[in-house]
Amino acid sequence: MRKALRYFWKEQPIALSIFVVAVVLLVFFGIRFVDRFIYFHDPAHRNQALEPWMTPRYVGMSYKLPRDVIFDVMDLENTEGRRVKVGKIADRMGISLAELERRVRKAKLEFMAQETGPKRPLAQKGGQGQ
Repeated sequence: MRKALRYFWKEQPIALSIFVVAVVLLVFFGIRFVDRFIYFHDPAHRNQALEPWMTPRYVGMSYKLPRDVIFDVMDLENTEGRRVKVGKIADRMGISLAELERRVRKAKLEFMAQETGPKRPLAQKGGQGQ
């Protein structure tokens, strides 16, 4: 193994460096993915009561809502939301955290109703009239 690494370092240092960086990034993002997967699949972290420290992204992951639904409920622009906290959002909207949570839960119910609503029949091949 050492001989092979020495050979590649001597013959292809750029390729080996790129490979090492790619492996490090793969491990980093893999660990991050697994960590968040386990965290949000724990029932204790689903549909949590809103706290002032939470971000819109955290709320979306807890309630399993897409970004656009959360941004609509919290009246955010596309450029906002990365680091803004739910407590500041509620203050800006002039409502309490409890009211904001009620709106998030209502949006979740509406989103679930849309997702599980009646399915449309598939269109026939070849367009209309065939």
